[in-house]
Amino acid sequence: MKQSNVFDRLTILQVIGVWLLGIVLFGVIYFGFTFTNHPLTYQNEPLTKNVNGLGNSLYFSFITAMTIGYNDITPTGYAKLAVIIEAIFSIALLGLFVAKIVAVKQDELAQEVEELSFEELTNSAISELYIFRSDVRNISDNIKSSKKIGNEVKSFEQSLSMLKLALENIDHATNKLTTEQKANSNLRIELILNSINFSLSRMVEMLEAFNHRKADWKKESTTAAIAECVRITQKLYEEYSFLRSNEHQGMKVAEKLDDLNKTLKNLQETTR
Repeated sequence: MKQSNVFDRLTILQVIGVWLLGIVLFGVIYFGFTFTNHPLTYQNEPLTKNVNGLGNSLYFSFITAMTIGYNDITPTGYAKLAVIIEAIFSIALLGLFVAKIVAVKQDELAQEVEELSFEELTNSAISELYIFRSDVRNISDNIKSSKKIGNEVKSFEQSLSMLKLALENIDHATNKLTTEQKANSNLRIELILNSINFSLSRMVEMLEAFNHRKADWKKESTTAAIAECVRITQKLYEEYSFLRSNEHQGMKVAEKLDDLNKTLKNLQETTR
C-alpha cells in the first residue's frame, strides 16, 4: 500500500492522535538524552533524571511541536537532531491536518452545490426553453405574413441551438441525481416535462407550417440538430419513467410523460 493511501485513510481525529503520540514519543526520547552526554539543559544545567525531568522533556517536546520555542530549555549535541526531526514531523502533520479540514469543507461545499445544481441548472434550462418558444412564436407569425420565408428558416436553424442547449443542461443536471433524489424532485420534473413538451409542440406546429409552405428546411445540419434534441428528450423520458411506479407522486408525472411521448411521435412523423 502506498504511503499516500495510508495518509488519505486517516481521519482528522487520527491525525491529532498521531501528533499527540509523537509529542509523547519525542518527550521520552529527550528524557533519554538526559542519561547521555547530549541532554536538554535548563540554565546550562542538564534536566534532572526524575519525574520532574520527564515532565520538562514532555513540555519541551510540546513547545517544539507547536513551533513556539520559549528558549527556557535548549538541546545539546544529538538532541538537536531530534528537535529537527520532531519539527519536520510536526509541520508535516500540521499540513496534513489542514488538508483534512479543507477536504472536509470541500466535500460539504460540493454536496451543497450538488443539491442546488439540479434546481439551478433546470431553472436556467426552463428559461432557455421559454426563449426558444418565444422565438418560434415570432417565426410562426412571420411565416403567416411573409411571401418568402427563407429568413424564417434561417432563424429557426439558429433557435435550435437554444433548444439543444436547454435539453443538454437538463440532461446534465439529471445525471447528477440519485434515484432517491429524482423521486423527491417529482414536482420539478413535472415542470421540466411540461416545458419540454410545450417547446417541442411549438416546433411541430412551426415545421408543419414550413411543410405547408413547402419551405426547404430539411438541411443536414438542421435535421441532425432536431435528431439530437429528440435523442436527449427520449433519454430524459426514460430517466423519469420510473416515477410512474409511485401511485401518489407519479400520477401527474405519468400524464406529462404520456403527453411528451405523443409529442415526440408527432415530431418524428413531421420530420420524415
